Amino acid sequence: MPASSDPPVSITVVTCLRDEGPYIVDWLAHLRALGVARVLAFTNDCCDGTGALLDALAPAGVVQVPQGDVLGDGGPAPQWRAMAAAWDNGICAGADWLLHLDVDEFVALDGPAGLPDLIAEMPGAEAIALPWRLFGSAGRLEAGAGSVPERFDRAAPVGLAYPALASFFKTLFRRDGPFTGFGIHRPRQSAPPAFFDDTGRRDDALAADPKRILLWRGGTPPKGRRVQLNHYAVRSIHEFLLKRGRGMPNHTGKVPGLEYWVERNFNQTTCKMIAPQLPVMRAEAAWLRDLPGVAAAEAATRDWHRAELARVLATEEGARLCGRLVLAGGSLAPSARLGRALLDGMARARG
Repeated sequence: MPASSDPPVSITVVTCLRDEGPYIVDWLAHLRALGVARVLAFTNDCCDGTGALLDALAPAGVVQVPQGDVLGDGGPAPQWRAMAAAWDNGICAGADWLLHLDVDEFVALDGPAGLPDLIAEMPGAEAIALPWRLFGSAGRLEAGAGSVPERFDRAAPVGLAYPALASFFKTLFRRDGPFTGFGIHRPRQSAPPAFFDDTGRRDDALAADPKRILLWRGGTPPKGRRVQLNHYAVRSIHEFLLKRGRGMPNHTGKVPGLEYWVERNFNQTTCKMIAPQLPVMRAEAAWLRDLPGVAAAEAATRDWHRAELARVLATEEGARLCGRLVLAGGSLAPSARLGRALLDGMARARG
């Protein structure tokens, strides 16, 4: 069931991928269900067959830009290279709205049926903040079957004060707005845009500070949230072990480990905000898998991941980290008061 060929606005998503083949079809289905017309995917150093899968998905509006083998060559991190190249790419230059997302980020809506509806609810907006909500492992050791949003519905409390990274946001923005290029969390701007938050409120202070990438509210949950960005940063323990091998797309020298896990593995609350979107996503995913070559290419990536997991668990380092992640369990969100105190202490320590 392909998405409408005549959306009210043209939306392009830009992403960076490295060995994430098992997640791509469901994620693309989610985007198509939201009204995204095109996806510009930059790949680098892939070994799992991601490139072949993206090529098979071309009829669904996916354009792959291979960056080659770029790790360790001394140049900018892969994600920053992609951001620089994406701005003038034809499918970005010709879009009405743009959004940079990672494959572990899913847009959840409360009210709007898709991104065009969200945009229509905020007339005059040139930028819309999509705040993270951290989703944990749900106590899963193994990946199991099903899409990421179906498998993981345990999350951090809304308005988590600490760690501060829980308040990061991504930005849906107009291509013809006062912007000069992509950034990871918000676009580079030439003047303050009309910036709206997740509740539909215009936030001129956010617009005036181009370096601000947190929608931090001191632990107070927002009232009337219309959109959030479900961030499935850890998934299951076994999936996290493979994520560790991929590294960080914007910090190639950093390897996610136990610290990364405890700062993101929150499972205290159940969040079903994305549930109404899942039936359409499933239908889109079935249509995508019926495209020539897609199902076989996706299966090949899953085979590679199974073999790679077996290799990692056969190493002393991998087996030890797996055990430590089991022992770490889920992180508990501090109270808003304690969270604010912890951040104040960090600010004082940094001088």
